[in-house]
Amino acid sequence: MRAVGALVAVAAFGCGGKKQPHHDDAALAASAARDATTPGDATPAIPARSEHAVWELVPNRHTAHRAIDGEVVIDASGVDFARFIRFGMPVPRWHLGKVVEGERAAVADRVASLEVPLSHAQRASTQLTLRIHGSAKQAITLKLNGRKASPKGAPAAVKLDPGWQTLAVPLDPAHLVVGENQLAIETSGGKEPIAVAWLRIGTATPRGDQDPRDALAFDAPGDAFELAQNAEVAWYVTIPDGANLVAMVTAAPSAAAPSHSPVPCRIEVAARAGDDSLTGGVLAADAPRVDLSGSAGKVVRLALIARDCLRARVIHPRITLHGPAPVALPQADPPKYIILWVMDALRADKIPIFTPGARAQTPNFDELAKSSTVFRQYYVQGNESQTSHSSIWTSLYPAVHGVRLAGDPKNINSNLSRRFELIATQLAAAGFYTTACTGNGYVNADDGYDRGFKEFRNMMRETGVENDFIPGKKIVDAALGQLDKHRDGPTYLFLGTIDTHGPWVARKPWIDIYSPGPYKGPFQEFGTAKDLGFKPGSMGCSIIPPPADIERLRAIYDSAVSYHDEQVGRVVAKLKSWGIWDQTMLIITADHGEELFEDQRCGHGGSLRDTLLRVPLLVHDPARFPAGTIVEEGAEGVDLLPSMLAAIGKPPLPAAQGDALEPLAQGLGKGWARPSYASMYEYAHAMRIGRWKVRVGHSGVPLIDDLVADPGETQDLTTTHPVERRMLTDDLGLFLSLRTHWQKRTWGVVTAMTPAGAAALDVASTP
Repeated sequence: MRAVGALVAVAAFGCGGKKQPHHDDAALAASAARDATTPGDATPAIPARSEHAVWELVPNRHTAHRAIDGEVVIDASGVDFARFIRFGMPVPRWHLGKVVEGERAAVADRVASLEVPLSHAQRASTQLTLRIHGSAKQAITLKLNGRKASPKGAPAAVKLDPGWQTLAVPLDPAHLVVGENQLAIETSGGKEPIAVAWLRIGTATPRGDQDPRDALAFDAPGDAFELAQNAEVAWYVTIPDGANLVAMVTAAPSAAAPSHSPVPCRIEVAARAGDDSLTGGVLAADAPRVDLSGSAGKVVRLALIARDCLRARVIHPRITLHGPAPVALPQADPPKYIILWVMDALRADKIPIFTPGARAQTPNFDELAKSSTVFRQYYVQGNESQTSHSSIWTSLYPAVHGVRLAGDPKNINSNLSRRFELIATQLAAAGFYTTACTGNGYVNADDGYDRGFKEFRNMMRETGVENDFIPGKKIVDAALGQLDKHRDGPTYLFLGTIDTHGPWVARKPWIDIYSPGPYKGPFQEFGTAKDLGFKPGSMGCSIIPPPADIERLRAIYDSAVSYHDEQVGRVVAKLKSWGIWDQTMLIITADHGEELFEDQRCGHGGSLRDTLLRVPLLVHDPARFPAGTIVEEGAEGVDLLPSMLAAIGKPPLPAAQGDALEPLAQGLGKGWARPSYASMYEYAHAMRIGRWKVRVGHSGVPLIDDLVADPGETQDLTTTHPVERRMLTDDLGLFLSLRTHWQKRTWGVVTAMTPAGAAALDVASTP
């Protein structure tokens, strides 16, 4: 590992649109700003400006890409190589961050592949150079996009020498495409697997043993990086409104110029979006900022290229927004009462405060939002009750808590292990009386969800029927009764209602509003399991009714949403009548959503669509969660336990993977896209970043959605939006490689890492 630390950094493709001319992005950006750039050694004071940083480049070095002289360079030495190996699906073929004869590298199985992004110019590459470790009598065969990589007449297999070697392999550019290219490496012979430290794709010019990664070096302690002349570093990011790229630029010592170069350095900046638009300029000693507001709201490839001097040093590079940094609210008394209300199978897109324009009437949610913080991009970590409840209970991702990972009803772990700390165990230890009342039969004592509760009532289990009908009013009345008996002291109440879970019940007066006129079908008052073909133990229907019946069922569901809203009003009114409303932290959310035939399914557990993953999250606790605040950045179920502990002044759990939402609610990081992640039994995964979402299953082939233009997720944009695809695959790929270790509190999120998180990744490895 070099002194500056292990960094995966890869040169990336341009905007990659179809039939678009190739542009030298940096040259165009420099031309646009050349009049503002003046040579000189002096570094004038940055003009006074009220601004604050929302993203820092150096701590996010593990999602950086690199190039030298316009050629792609891929560093395979660290865990960030995971961004190029199709998420390790269906099984991991690369083992990352290993040390092989003194060098960090990725160790490959006999057949392993990676995806390489190429620009218009890079698509003409004629040579692959790689640093590879082999053994005697071993050879590799390369394929590009399913075809032989080398030109006609070149040998198919390339023999390896024992130990480390730098190998040049000719490429047939006819097999390359603009955008993502699959490079497969097949190994034959030898007893040990091969290892790869780096790859370079470009021309056939001899390179010797020179390590192209030396052209870019990160200095984490100095919050800086150095670029050799004509070297490039780039990130795929979403640019917020009013963004500026700010940094100091100086000349750095190099082998050819041991002292500082008298030639001033320029850093050309180019932010190119998928629509081929370009925003940019020049960073220099006397030009410390580039206005990126022309790319506001777009995903761009943000590239920085060193010009003029032999080696440039870029210090404190960051993206800023106008205005002072958010200030935390004054410290306040902790809540005396904490209520976690999980509404089973409730979709966020059915409630107007979460999705403006939704049909259901929810006046109580609307009123409650005025004194609460509303999170509009909130994901649960699973698409059914037990996985998501387990992540909420533990602040652990599914790969760690292990509940329902198999996806096979005959081979499922439904038990929440006693080795994990839970919400109730923590609040009980903090002096809270812990009580629960739920109608969800799968959140039960047999599977460990009652641990830490002094009183735990599962009303569904009392009926003896797996999915019986229990109206929300009955569950709310029982829960309020439990709270009333113990409200003389600190109390934690878990409340679980099930009105938006099947069998759906038509609620008046709303059903007559949402489904006016005569209806003659089978769903007069109920959406019954029998009429939809639900089988015992299943979570989805097997019968697709005709369109009129589907519309009726959707109206019944919306009437249940409004009925749920009525119960919200009842609870708030009761807490106010008791005089404890101002001492209460009320968290309202759901365990998953519900598919209503948008993709020929109903129920849940069957996909990773937003209809199942994106659910409401509202937090009423004005001392910590500002009233009337809407949060558009990503939040997750694993964040609820840390939020409760932070509210009562207790230290975070060392093992927790989530982070308290209080800072986000108070504006910390506002404007910078944060991810939300979910798992489907650990054989499929999804991540949403702003309006963009990626889903990936067994094949490792991503599906890309634009949830603003296509909220129904009907059009896969994988081949038409390479910039957005690379942003999403960078972030999901890096996260998945470390999801069993990721801790948001110390590492940040994958779109905005902390210095501590970056340092941990510098030395991380995978099995």
